[in-house]
Amino acid sequence: MDKNKYNFSDLQDKPILIVGGMGLIGKVLAKGFSSSGSKLIIADVNTDQKFLEKVNTSSKNKVIFYKFDTTKEKSIDELIEFSCQKMGKIEVFINCSWPKTEDWSKNVEEMPYSSVEKNLAMHLGGYYHCTQKIAVYMKNKSPQGGNIINFSSIYGTVAPTFSIYNNTEMTSPSPYALIKGGVNMMTKYFASYFGKYDIRVNCISPGGVKANQNPDFIKNYEKLTPLGRMASPDDLVGPTLFLASDISGYITGHNLLVDGGWTIH
Repeated sequence: MDKNKYNFSDLQDKPILIVGGMGLIGKVLAKGFSSSGSKLIIADVNTDQKFLEKVNTSSKNKVIFYKFDTTKEKSIDELIEFSCQKMGKIEVFINCSWPKTEDWSKNVEEMPYSSVEKNLAMHLGGYYHCTQKIAVYMKNKSPQGGNIINFSSIYGTVAPTFSIYNNTEMTSPSPYALIKGGVNMMTKYFASYFGKYDIRVNCISPGGVKANQNPDFIKNYEKLTPLGRMASPDDLVGPTLFLASDISGYITGHNLLVDGGWTIH
């Protein structure tokens, strides 16, 4: 990724907290913010020491890792306290985590309701608890307000096109649509409630991100995408930096679809 591709000057030294920062999307976001000179904490249940060493070789500010499980409500308070100790405050909070059960990808006929409940509690519940606690922190501790960005999906906006999964073992799991639809409406709710405190809350909805999926699925997906390709993780960096920057200061409650045109049909 070209380090000079993004030039949001107000991100220089801005304290950023990314939950899910060791995932496919989280890592490219970390690269984008670190190359912009932001102060950055990556929180995740997993770690990758080689990645941290690599991203820190070109970072003005040291990228700090914090082991964190988004499904544990109590640990969110500890994460906020840790982040404030290391960065002074949190100006931008980004959640791109993806907690899920082992059986989350079953077809709807085979999906036990107990698993649906678990996935809703882990994923949507985790997003809610993080957003709630971060928004309250920003309200009480930051007179300048704050900025929250949650990651959703096109499947929180439109129904899946199940034909793209033909000749594969893949599907679009039913809990995923419930979760991401919930993230979309949760974003609007928190944006409306906390707007008077100058706290912005937005979400980003990626289309399909290419990650070594079944070749038939990729072919089927790309046929239905106006831009003719799946997203790469890098495609999500610019939109996230934009929403994190003061350049987007009059945008809140918005669902930014980064999908190559998938949802325009």
